[in-house]
Amino acid sequence: MTDDHGTDLIEQQIAQGQFFLAYDTYRMARDAGANTLRTTLLGSLALLRSGAVEEARRVLLPLWPRLESRSLRRERVAAAFREAVHHTLRADHVRHAPNLNQAMDQWLTELERTQHAEADREGAESPKVLRLVSEVQLEIWLRLRNPSDLSQALRAAQQVADLTGELPDQLQAARLAALNHDPARARQLATAVARQLAQLSPLGVGDSSPAHFQRMADQIEVAVLLEQPGDLTQPLQLAASMRPRHLPSVVALLRKMDMLDRAGLALAAQVRDAIRPPSLVVFAGQALDAPDAQSACFPPGLEPEVAKSIAAQLDAIGAEVGFCSASSGSELLFVEAMLDRGAEVHLFLPFSEADFIRHRVAFAGGRWERRFHSACKLATSITYATEEAFLGHDALLRFNNHLIQGMARAQAQLQLTQPHLVVVWDYAADSGAGSAADFMDNWPDIGSLHLIDLDELRPQSPLLEPTTATELAAAAARATRPLVPPLLPLRHIRTMLFADIVGYSKLKEQDLPLLWRCLEGVKSHLTASGAELRLIESWGDAIYAVMDNSLDMATYALTLIDAVAAIGTANGQLSQPLQVRIGLHAGPVFEGVHPLTGRPIVYGSHVSRAARIEPVALPGHAYASQQFVAMLLAEESAQAHKAQMTGQNHHRRFDCEYLGMLSLAKNYGRQQVYHLRKAT
Repeated sequence: MTDDHGTDLIEQQIAQGQFFLAYDTYRMARDAGANTLRTTLLGSLALLRSGAVEEARRVLLPLWPRLESRSLRRERVAAAFREAVHHTLRADHVRHAPNLNQAMDQWLTELERTQHAEADREGAESPKVLRLVSEVQLEIWLRLRNPSDLSQALRAAQQVADLTGELPDQLQAARLAALNHDPARARQLATAVARQLAQLSPLGVGDSSPAHFQRMADQIEVAVLLEQPGDLTQPLQLAASMRPRHLPSVVALLRKMDMLDRAGLALAAQVRDAIRPPSLVVFAGQALDAPDAQSACFPPGLEPEVAKSIAAQLDAIGAEVGFCSASSGSELLFVEAMLDRGAEVHLFLPFSEADFIRHRVAFAGGRWERRFHSACKLATSITYATEEAFLGHDALLRFNNHLIQGMARAQAQLQLTQPHLVVVWDYAADSGAGSAADFMDNWPDIGSLHLIDLDELRPQSPLLEPTTATELAAAAARATRPLVPPLLPLRHIRTMLFADIVGYSKLKEQDLPLLWRCLEGVKSHLTASGAELRLIESWGDAIYAVMDNSLDMATYALTLIDAVAAIGTANGQLSQPLQVRIGLHAGPVFEGVHPLTGRPIVYGSHVSRAARIEPVALPGHAYASQQFVAMLLAEESAQAHKAQMTGQNHHRRFDCEYLGMLSLAKNYGRQQVYHLRKAT
């Protein structure tokens, strides 16, 4: 891709709220040589919007000298020059000669730096770059609350507003002035924006384009900044009634209102109450009855009633984003209802697509297979819990449910909302791993559950047969194929850790006995963490651990990092300090006993995937797969809800910052990877 095309694409993806995708696009552009100032700022902004503050700061660190404004550089040169002149004019030159020399050197250094900066070909003071500088600094301030970040954001916003005089630039400067406790300047800029808005054509009804919503959002913000409730009524009513809504624009408006509320502008809360955040729905539902079903839970003739009930429930919720799987029956009906609404749909498949069709779709007939392929084609995204075969292991279905819930909660956090759970359920249906009942049992907040009871719908159905006898016969034949190869053991969902002691290979022979003695102290720290290990192995400097859940494994991982770092050089007795780097993953694995050693083993392709994440981690850090992070978010959500129900305080324990789609070690493909940290 060309430099401009890649940069414009990143900007579009950020505007659409696709922050993870935008950062992946930035990485591709950077690797292809498109490493311009604007491209890097956009990559950093994508990280910040996704919550990855520390990674964004790492990307930004080399840029700051180039991002200083011309006026700031001139101020620094002038200050250095004044200091040099001050020392020159002092009468006691001899006694102060060293100070004079230092002042002159400082002035010459600043002058040289300024000359180099002025020659920078990337245009650090172009409006495009200045806008990004302002947005990046604002995002950093929102998370770290350092006043200097807000001041720099305001300075850049004011510069670009002076350069262009354009409405969005002046509005950004007005917003930042209000946040910086300069209400007079904020009102002055907002008044200028109001004059520009008054010259545009009146707002109409029926236009749901992002540009139209942005017009209304601008009018709303100006009314809030000027504290004019009368000017708020019409655009607020129009914005609240738009269908379908451009969700990134809605979230952007709500974030601005949060900022202005903090600045003490009372009308901002009124706007937040009127503009609801995106409505996000997680769905779990009963599959269509198999041809050989012993009892009727969801017979084919019930399809119209189930479809109507799902559509009614989505209308009541105002559903705009959906997360689900895609089995024949209620799941595909949910997908189709969401697509009919023009909503986003994120599909999650528990194993390979071919096996999913064979075991979860084909039994219902060719018509449902065609509907499945159409759903995949129109879905916003498709994520696999694992791309391996099913092998008849229902644990993969439960794991997929964890992935759905975790990723939905991550998206809800970015969109300033809380997810709903809609379930199509029958009391007599199977309640095993991965079923609709199982999903309900693992959903922490009963207040956000919306239940569609098949038992109540069956008497209303005329029991029509939309599936032909030929299709049912073929489906029955497919359903009788063996699901599990003979003698194959079950797989279980486990979390896995691979760790490597960085610097181990450079230790001297005499260092090794001391290192092992030091690791006894590491073990005591790990034992104190309270995490229960299912398996732990070590060879050389490598550590391999397996647990049942992600919360304990995350605690174990960060405790291990801190404990190894605390060894240092063991009071100077080790030839160099040590660090550990960690890879974390979750997935289905086999368990057994090693035939040669008689010791317990955990094995499978997901063990290999965990091992391939570790080498790409930075020393002193823990990197985790998307699957691990999804389990972690689901488990933390359950803990938070339990604490709320029992009147206890709950503090989030971990932050997961997106690092991008990384290439794993030993050509093991690419994986969405997160940086696991202690919550700040």
